[in-house]
Amino acid sequence: MAYAIQDQAVESFSLIETGEQVVAPPDGTPLFYTKYINAGGVVIVSSDAVPDAALIGAYRTILHLTSHRPDVLEAMLQHKPRISIMGLSETASDLPEFGPSSDGQWGLGQMPDSSTSLVSVRGVCYPGNGEYRANFLLHEFVHAMQNLGWPTTDPQIEDEVWGAYVNAVKQGYFKAPSNEPPEGIIPFDAFGDDEYLTHNVNAWFDLNESLPGPWVDVQIGDSGPPSGTRAQLRARDPQLYKIIGRFLPDTLGDLMNGCSVATLPFDSN
Repeated sequence: MAYAIQDQAVESFSLIETGEQVVAPPDGTPLFYTKYINAGGVVIVSSDAVPDAALIGAYRTILHLTSHRPDVLEAMLQHKPRISIMGLSETASDLPEFGPSSDGQWGLGQMPDSSTSLVSVRGVCYPGNGEYRANFLLHEFVHAMQNLGWPTTDPQIEDEVWGAYVNAVKQGYFKAPSNEPPEGIIPFDAFGDDEYLTHNVNAWFDLNESLPGPWVDVQIGDSGPPSGTRAQLRARDPQLYKIIGRFLPDTLGDLMNGCSVATLPFDSN
C-alpha cells in the first residue's frame, strides 16, 4: 500500500558495503534481523526465515528500478531507505518496526516519517520461489520512490499523478476507495492515486498481475483486477504512461526469471 502504518521507533541501520552478497547485519541492528544486503544505500534485511536468494533478488530489483533515474535514488538516501522482508512463517508484528495492527499486510511503502518498507517474501521474485504470488516488492518500492525521492527531483509529480488518477476515476477505469472521494482531498494525503500509479506500473512492465486492491483490505490471498499490458496502459492513459516512462526503466530485464506470473481471480464481493 502507499501509506505505512506508523511504525515503532527503530534507529536507522548502519551502511556497510556488501556487493551482491548477503551478510550478517552490522552492530546495532535489532537482533530479529540476521541477514543484510546494501543495494546502493537501500538496506534490505530479514530474519533467518527468508532465504538468501530473496534478499539477492530484492537487491537486483532495487538497483534495476533506480538505474533510469539515479538522481531519485540519491534523493531517497536522506530518508535512510530500508526494506524489511517478512518470511512465510512471520507476520508483520514479528518485525521490530510494526505492531499487531499491521498483521495481514502484504507490504507497506516507506514514508518520510517511517523507518522501513515491508514486503512479504511471497511478493519477491527469485528463482525457486514456489510461494510467489505477484511482484509486490516492485509495488512497494515504487511507492517508496514516489514518497522519498520524486518530490525532490520532480516537485510537481504529485499533482501530475493526481490528475491522471482523477481522470481515470471519471472515465470509470479505476475505482476510488469508498472512504476517499476525490473531491476535497490533498493529493499527498491520498492513497487512491498512489495505488493507481503502482497498479499501472505492473502494466508498464507487461506483468498483467493481480495485486491486492483496489479495494480489498490487502490481506494475503485477496486480489484485485489484473493490471493489463503496456499497450493497454498507453491507450487508456497516455498521461500516466509518460509519467511512468520518466522514472522507470523500459523493461525488467531478467528479474522475473524463475517466477511464474500468478494472476489471481478478481472477487468483487
